[in-house]
Amino acid sequence: MTRETLTFVHSSTPPTDEVTVFDELTQPFLGTEFRFRVIGSSHYVSAPEYDFYELSSCDPVESTGATIPLKDGGERRRLDHETDGIRCETVLEHRPLASFPAGESFDLSYWFGQDAVTAIALDKDGYETYHTYPEYDLTLYSRTRFTRLPDQDPIGTGRSEIVGESE
Repeated sequence: MTRETLTFVHSSTPPTDEVTVFDELTQPFLGTEFRFRVIGSSHYVSAPEYDFYELSSCDPVESTGATIPLKDGGERRRLDHETDGIRCETVLEHRPLASFPAGESFDLSYWFGQDAVTAIALDKDGYETYHTYPEYDLTLYSRTRFTRLPDQDPIGTGRSEIVGESE
């Protein structure tokens, strides 16, 4: 079955969906532990201390999120999410399959087929993900950056916003 969309969810609660984990890494990041996973349908990142959960999936999910079309290109999108302690901005871009940096080293990766891979690269203020779809000649690239927020009154729950095309 060919998948036509990817759902990208930021939440302040863990997803209820079952995930199959192919590669994972727990890493100190922004003063707490973040857990990064390549899953059967894409990726999943969590930092419970910050009430931060990011699920990206080609399979249907229970949570509401941004639906990203995989075929026929797509506009560059920015997704913003904020919890009590951090703010994150994720930019998503459609790129040609050949743009995937196959020769680079990644912190996590899993090859699902000859040209089908999910890979995550960490850096000091966030991470990049690469999801390749040879059937669409597509590398779906995301760049997530975090900002720690100063101590403040609790917000209650995380807030998310889909901003759309980003300059």
